[in-house]
Amino acid sequence: MRPVYGFLLLVFLLSFSRVWGQEENKSVLERKITIEAKRQTIANILDQISQRYQVFFSYDASLVETTKSIDISLTRKTIKETLDVLFDKKYVYESLREQVIITRPRVEAAKKAETETLPEKPKIITFKGRVIDREHKDALPYTSITILDKNIRTISNIDGDFELKIPESMRQDTIIFSCMGYRPFHQSIADITSESGIIYLQPTSVLLKEIKVAYINPEEVLGRILNKVTLNYASNPEIMTSFYREVLKQDNRYIDVTEALMEIRKAPYNNFTQDKVKLIKGRKSIQTKTFKYVDFKIQGGPYYITKLDVIKTMDSFLSPEFREFYKYELDQTIDYNNRDTYIIKFKPREKVDYPCYQGKLYVDMSTFALVFAEFRLSRSGLKFAQESLIRKKPKDFFVRPINVNYRVSYNRFGNKWHFNNAQASINFKVKSKKDKVNSTFQSISELQITDSNPDDGTRYKKEELFKEKDIFSEVVTNHDESFWGDYNTIKPSEELRDALSKYYQKDDTTTTQIHEKRRKHFLFN
Repeated sequence: MRPVYGFLLLVFLLSFSRVWGQEENKSVLERKITIEAKRQTIANILDQISQRYQVFFSYDASLVETTKSIDISLTRKTIKETLDVLFDKKYVYESLREQVIITRPRVEAAKKAETETLPEKPKIITFKGRVIDREHKDALPYTSITILDKNIRTISNIDGDFELKIPESMRQDTIIFSCMGYRPFHQSIADITSESGIIYLQPTSVLLKEIKVAYINPEEVLGRILNKVTLNYASNPEIMTSFYREVLKQDNRYIDVTEALMEIRKAPYNNFTQDKVKLIKGRKSIQTKTFKYVDFKIQGGPYYITKLDVIKTMDSFLSPEFREFYKYELDQTIDYNNRDTYIIKFKPREKVDYPCYQGKLYVDMSTFALVFAEFRLSRSGLKFAQESLIRKKPKDFFVRPINVNYRVSYNRFGNKWHFNNAQASINFKVKSKKDKVNSTFQSISELQITDSNPDDGTRYKKEELFKEKDIFSEVVTNHDESFWGDYNTIKPSEELRDALSKYYQKDDTTTTQIHEKRRKHFLFN
C-alpha cells in the first residue's frame, strides 16, 4: 500500500539561523568556477559545468549558438564571466535558483519579433462579479465557476468575488455557478451585458427521503469508492494549468503573499506515478515591517499541495490498511450540484497511537466517486504528530501547532471526475521570552485548476520541476498589475487586496531598519 502522503503535507521543517540583512545569498551567476576544455562544443562545456557545479542552463537552441567548438581555460572565474567568454558577450543572463537562463539582449529580441509574423491574439471576455445567497444576501465563497462541457474554470474567493476570462470563441457557451447547498445557476455568455454582475444562487433542500439512507453501511460506501477509482478518475495523464497562492499571516497581518501560474502533469489514477509541477510565471509581495524579528518561509508548497488529491495518494481515512483506526458514520444525503450525494463523517477511534484526521467525505450516489472532502488533524492527532510537524526549532522558542485544516474538490467532465481545487490552512503558536515574541502564524496555500487537456507527450526537465525542498517565495518575481494577462486566477479577497496595496507603498527607511535587526528564521513545508 502506498504511504500516507497527506500526512507528509503536514510535516514542517523549522530551522534557525542568525543573519544580518546585508548578508544576502549571492546570485548563482556570481559563483566562481574552474573549467578547462579543448576543441569541445559550447553545449558540451555547459553540460560539464552543470554536472560539476550543479548549475543548470536554459536557452533556445535556435537562438543561442552552442554548436561551435572552442578551447577554454579559466580558473576561479564567476559563471557570468565564463559565459561572457563562451559567447563573446552576445547574450544576457538571468538567474532563477540554481538555473541560468540565457537569452538575446532585449533590443535584439524586439527587432527579431518585429520581423516575424505573429498569430493574432485571441480576444478575451472578462466577466467579474460576486456570488450571493438569494434569500439571505450573504456572499458565497468557494463557488465553482465553470464553462459547460469545457475545462476552463475558477472559484470565488472568501468574499464571493470572482473573475473569469473566457475566449471570444466561447461566446455561445454557458457558465455554470455551483455551490454546496445551492441550485446550480446557468448564465449564457452571450447574455452578459457588462463585465461585472451579481449572481444569485437559490438554496436547495438539504435532506432527501429517509428511506434512502436507512440501511447504508458507510464502510461499504468507502469500499465502493476504492473499487471504482479506475472508472471514475482519469486513466491517462493530463496537463493542467493551475493558479497557486501562498499566504503567510502573523497575528492576522499579512507578512508574505506569493502567487503563481503552474503547469501540472497529472499522473493517471491507475498507477503509482507521481504528479509533476512546473512554474509558468509568478509574483510576490514586498516584505514589510510586520515580520517582527521572526521570518517564516514555506518549503515545498507547490510540490505538496498536489498531495491533497486524496484519491491519488490514498490517505489514511480512505486506505483499508488504516480502516480500524477510524469510526465512520453516514451523516446525511444532500443535493450537490443537482446530484444525490452521501456525506460520511469520520473521526479517530479512542486510544489510537497515530496522527489521525477527522472530517467529512462527500460521495456521489450514482458513481460512488469522492467529489469533495474537508478534514483536519484531530486533537489527539496533533499531539502525536507534534514531533513530526516540528523537526527543528530554536532552543529558546516554543512552537506548537494549533490546527491543521484541508479541503479538496473534484470536478466532473466527460464522465470522469478531475482534481479541481485544494486548500491547506495551518496555524502555529510561536513564543519566545528572550526575543519577546508571542504570535500566531498562519499559512494558507490554495491551488485552483483553471484548464486541463490530454497530455501531449511533453516531458519536463528535472531542473524545471518544483521539489519538496524548494522555497516558493524565493523563486518568483515581483508584483506587476497586468502580470496574469489572459490566465484565470483566484481573485484576492478585499482584505488581501488592501494588504497588498500597502506592500507596494514601500518605505525605504522602515525596510532599512528591519534589515539591521537580528531575525529568527523558521523554515517549514
